[in-house]
Amino acid sequence: MKFRLFDKEDSSIDIVHIDVLDGVRAFAVLIVVWFHIWQQCWIMPTLNTPELSFLGINNIDLDWLPRTGYMMVTMMIFLSGFCLYLPYARHKLNGDPLPSTGLFFKKRVARIVPSYLASIIIVLVYNIVNCSYTDPGFQLHDDTSFMGVDILTHLTFTFNLVPDTCNYSLLNNVLWTVALEVQFYIIFPLIQKCFSKKPVITYLTMNIISYAFTQFALGQDNIPYYLHQLPTYFSVYANGFMGAMILVGISKEIKRTKFLGIAATITSILCILVYRLMMKTLIMQEDLNVWQLNNRFVVSILFLVFVISTALSVSAYRFIFANKVTVFLSTISFNLYIWHQFLCLAFKTHRIPYYSGDQAPNELGDQVWMWKLLIISFAAAFGAAIAATYLIEKPASKLIMRIGNKKNNGAPGNKTAAGKNTVRK
Repeated sequence: MKFRLFDKEDSSIDIVHIDVLDGVRAFAVLIVVWFHIWQQCWIMPTLNTPELSFLGINNIDLDWLPRTGYMMVTMMIFLSGFCLYLPYARHKLNGDPLPSTGLFFKKRVARIVPSYLASIIIVLVYNIVNCSYTDPGFQLHDDTSFMGVDILTHLTFTFNLVPDTCNYSLLNNVLWTVALEVQFYIIFPLIQKCFSKKPVITYLTMNIISYAFTQFALGQDNIPYYLHQLPTYFSVYANGFMGAMILVGISKEIKRTKFLGIAATITSILCILVYRLMMKTLIMQEDLNVWQLNNRFVVSILFLVFVISTALSVSAYRFIFANKVTVFLSTISFNLYIWHQFLCLAFKTHRIPYYSGDQAPNELGDQVWMWKLLIISFAAAFGAAIAATYLIEKPASKLIMRIGNKKNNGAPGNKTAAGKNTVRK
């Protein structure tokens, strides 16, 4: 996207490639990465600004952002629902061809499985070499069967469903979101058919299921286990579906104008300010998990308004989210998400950067060490993400998509309007 202040008057709203979605996903993943690395290094993102004291601004404090970075997982789930349903919303509008159910699953396998399997194999080898499963410091080190269960449940995308592997897995805990997504993919063809035929009824049903399961979860002792089960995210997926349908509907009725762009830009910025206020409220909560469960629907509604308003905003504002850098970050975001926490924890476990003594330097306030860990963790995560994306994911994905592929005269799944990805899911 070229930088300009405003779009041309009365230009149409592109619903094939929604340019801001790559950037929104990239920023969401980066904030999650920042949160996990911040957990280990404790670098506080605050900046003293005495030069701005005449404005009443003595410091700029972004501490709330990494502290609540885990909330961006909800944005990632919302974007998944939005992008999954977008082709079907376009189909209802103008009859765009749809991919078959077989092609839908094939594309999901090509996108997810290569990087996912590679990470499991590499992390498993790391744990075997380091005797992690038998280490006395590991809570289940006496359970000789746990490693097998850990491997099996990861290979079947079910490890988040088993309490022990959900809580104690050594095969990269961030993969729970991948397991949850795969579980939703399995039922997506049925849900999208229901949503396409009866959107209001299906939307309400998904939210009722989510609300009922949430209330059940709030009454359990092990709330963290229930926090990230699929039913609690049904409302987020439903709002993603609804967001796609609303944006497609808007594109049919109106065109871009300066007034629309300015109003949408203001709305998008207000959404960010409201999110900041909500996250500052979250920090003060006694039980963070309970707050998440009680507010997940509201947060996803905020994300719905943010995504739609950002997509309709002025060109200069959209450029923040739609440029070559954000497209690249979105391209590697899946592998960046997969590798960042594992690498950071491995560095800290093996004292990289080196430190002596029994207490970690971040607990002693060693700023130099804390900055070193932050820098090498980000650098290694980006390096691993780039390598995994271009050496594993892309080649393997191309190979998988060629399997059983026939020349189909521009059917969806090739580079057509219906098959073109709008964001890396």
